[in-house]
Amino acid sequence: MRRVFLGVTGASGALYAKDLITRLPQHACELHLCITPDALTNINLELKKEYLTPQQFINDINAKAVLHDYKNFAAPVSSGSFMVDSYIIAPASMGFVGRAAGGISSNLIERCADVALKERRKLLILFREMPLNLIHLENLTLLTRAGAVILPAAPGFYHNPSGIDELISFVTGKIFDIIGIEHNLYKRWGDEPQSV
Repeated sequence: MRRVFLGVTGASGALYAKDLITRLPQHACELHLCITPDALTNINLELKKEYLTPQQFINDINAKAVLHDYKNFAAPVSSGSFMVDSYIIAPASMGFVGRAAGGISSNLIERCADVALKERRKLLILFREMPLNLIHLENLTLLTRAGAVILPAAPGFYHNPSGIDELISFVTGKIFDIIGIEHNLYKRWGDEPQSV
């Protein structure tokens, strides 16, 4: 079974996190999950809920995940000896990006990003910010050079989405492509003949 770590930070984009939390276990993934307090605040704001804890959120969406406290550096996922196939940070705040680029591990999500880079494992960073300043761009460049895959939370439109759910599914599908999970979350370019 594929083991995936998902870190949810305080950037806007709770719908991306919710979709990944729901779909990853459906694709034979053992999901390890960490949600920061700022992420929980955004989850409440963007989903119009009042979750007091990450566990309440997980229970409400019937997710199957091993939940880790964001300050628990003794969690198995904090060690390179604990085998994780892919690490996903979604959404990733620019605060996270800056600390990860600087090798700073002030919480479990940042530590897991550091582990992914030092162990040469897949690290996907789905950031949600605009516009980007030079510091953001340089930090994203540092992470790319260190081996991370940088994904802007920017869905395509060539599949003619009919609503927000299809836009979210497009981004989830791109993440699945990178970590090697087969899916049919969006219509791929070229799946149908194009008229000229």
